[in-house]
Parts: sequence; structure tokens; C-alpha cells
Amino acid sequence: MDPPQIARCPPDLAETVNILLVDDQPAKLLASEAILTELGQRIYKAKNGLEALELLLRNDFAVILLDVNMPGMDGFETAALIRQRPRFEQTPIIFITGYNTTDFDRMKGYELGAVDYLYLPVIPTVLKAKVTVFVELARQTKLIKSQAAEMAVQNQKQSEQLETIQKLNRELSEAIEELQTFSYSVSHDLRAPLRSLAGYANVLLEDYGPRLDDQGREYLCILDRAAKRMDRLTRDLLSYARIAREEVRLEPMNIGSLLDDIISVQASGFTHPARFVIDPNLSPVVGHRVLLEQCLHNLLNNAAKFVPEGVTPEIRIRTENRPGFVRLWVEDNGIGINPSFHHKIFNIFERVGEMKRYEGTGIGLAIVHRAVQRMGGKCGVDSALGKGSRFWIDLLPVEKSLTLKNT
Repeated sequence: MDPPQIARCPPDLAETVNILLVDDQPAKLLASEAILTELGQRIYKAKNGLEALELLLRNDFAVILLDVNMPGMDGFETAALIRQRPRFEQTPIIFITGYNTTDFDRMKGYELGAVDYLYLPVIPTVLKAKVTVFVELARQTKLIKSQAAEMAVQNQKQSEQLETIQKLNRELSEAIEELQTFSYSVSHDLRAPLRSLAGYANVLLEDYGPRLDDQGREYLCILDRAAKRMDRLTRDLLSYARIAREEVRLEPMNIGSLLDDIISVQASGFTHPARFVIDPNLSPVVGHRVLLEQCLHNLLNNAAKFVPEGVTPEIRIRTENRPGFVRLWVEDNGIGINPSFHHKIFNIFERVGEMKRYEGTGIGLAIVHRAVQRMGGKCGVDSALGKGSRFWIDLLPVEKSLTLKNT
């Protein structure tokens, strides 16, 4: 038995599919091959049913053109054996016959899975048209399977990446929590010895100052200032760490009454006495009292501190209703901030430009930024050198909060 034959086809293997021609007459095989070669697909040829079955063991086919009248195993028997294999249950079979078949023969062929009949002599355009339908169907199926396999690989990769990201996020969250706990603990434990250091420096100045020369007293003054600055730094670090640990429950806030409390109780601690101009019609917002109080105190303190020498700080507070949020403004007549530094000033320990000449820890605005984030808002600044600063905080309005709660 001669081996099955395969016809040549264009080399684009990614888009080509297989066509199987089964006929005991070589001339008919060559004729069909010549007609179908124009389709650019791989064409396999078998001279009988056994050769066809051998080819089916090794290949998938878009369509099978099967001669009905073959010696030995005819086309119907070959089709029946093909259909016994689940892999080829849906493979289209077109029967080719040289004589008029009876209704019984056609019914038998269709029962065996035939999709059509062609009669000799075959009309080339009809043959190409019918085969082209199944070729395109097979190519689309092949493409869909390829895309599905590629998508499955991509999904698997994304799933693995997501698991890696989730793991890293858990590890990062744990590390951040440990760092915050450590920062809080260190800052808290440092305050006691710092207060003792400052206290003993003051005692030495008061009780033993007259016995010391000028240089000795200056050293004690430096020690006292350094201890107090370190105490302010640890106090701000505690506030910064506390914000991350604070349980945040948002509720309607009256900014006016909150400002009254801050100014009456804390304004004496501001670096310079300031003049406050507060809009009497401040819009209520949704916030957290402790966090919002911390934000306002830091912004007001900065506004009173960063002013040119000899200038009385003037601080204006107002609100502006915008779509979906309320913008709270804290405006001053201070030294202003170079626009090139605006993106830095809310980072911890950042002290930029003219701000470096003034006493501070570089944590105040970082506290504002983190506190506003915990309240679900945003903050920023509009400023230029010598033209003062306009800090803003965006928070939800009370009406928005009630709407979200009702939905």
C-alpha cells in the first residue's frame, strides 16, 4: 500500500487548515486538488478508506471530500468508521458520487453526518464555494481556540501577579504597622528624658547660672533649646503616628465653632499674634473632630509663623461650595512658597525655600495631608513668593453624606 499523499500549500502555517480528499481514482484526486489548491490550504489525499483513517489518526481536517463508490470499503462505510471516533463527530463530510443516488442513499449519507452531496462531473466554482465555507469555519475555530488558549495563559499570569501583589501588600501593611508602632513607641519614650534634660538645663541656669561664665551659660541655653526642639519633634511624630492609628468615624462638623475653640484655646501658642478674618457663613462638612482640629491648628500656626519681619499675620478662613465637595480655604499674608516646591511641602520633614529660616520640625503639613486623607478628602496650596499662601482642604458636604447614608 502506497503511503498517503499530501499536496503542497503556501507556507503560512498559522492560518492554513487541512482538507482531505478520498477517492480510488488518481485522476479525480488530481482534478479536485487542482481546483482546491487556489484556496491555499494543506491538501491530503487518500486512495481508499484505510489510508483516510490513517491520516485521521495524525491530523484534524476542516472538511473531508469522500467518494461514495470505492472498491472494498466504500464511502458510507468509511464515514461510519470516522464518526465512531468522538474527535471527528463534527468534521464535515461532503460525499462525491458519479451516479444519481436514491433518496434512501442520501438519507443514509446524511445519517452518517454528510453535510452535502456533489455529483460528477464536479463544477469547480461550486466545489470551491462549498469547501471555502468549511475552511473559513475551521480557520475561525482555530483562531478562537488559539485566542482562548492565549487568554487562559494571560489569565493565569494575571492571577499569579495578583497573588504576588496581594502578598506584597499584606507584607507592606504589616511592615507599615510595625513601623508605626515602633515610631509611636520611640517618640513616646523619648519625651520623658527630653523633658528631664530641658528641666535640668533650666535648673542649672537658675541655680548655678551666676557661677558660670558667659560661654557656660550659652552652652546651657543651647542645650535647653535643643531639648525643646527635640521634644517638639517627638510630639509631632507622635501626632503623625497617632493619625494612622486613629479610628475615624466621620460626622457633620461645624467649622465655625471648631475654629472658635482652636483660636480661643490655642492661639496664645502661635508664634506671632494674628488677626483672624472668618467668614460668618462657613459651610458645614463631614469630618473627624480630632483630625480636622489638628489640620486647622497646623495651618493656622503656619500662617501666623511664616510672615516677614514686622508684619502682623492676617489669616482669612472661608469655604467655597463646589460640585460634590466643600473647599475650606486658609489664606495668609506670609512669605509665600515657590510654586516649584508645592509638590514637596506635604511630605514629612520637608522644609523648603524661605521656610528653612523659620523654626519648625517639617512635620506639620505632613500631618495635615495624612489627616485629610483619613477623612477621605484632598488638600493643596496656591502660593507664590512674597504673595502669601492659600491652603485648601476638600471635604464632603453634609448633604452628600446624608445622601450616601440613605442609599
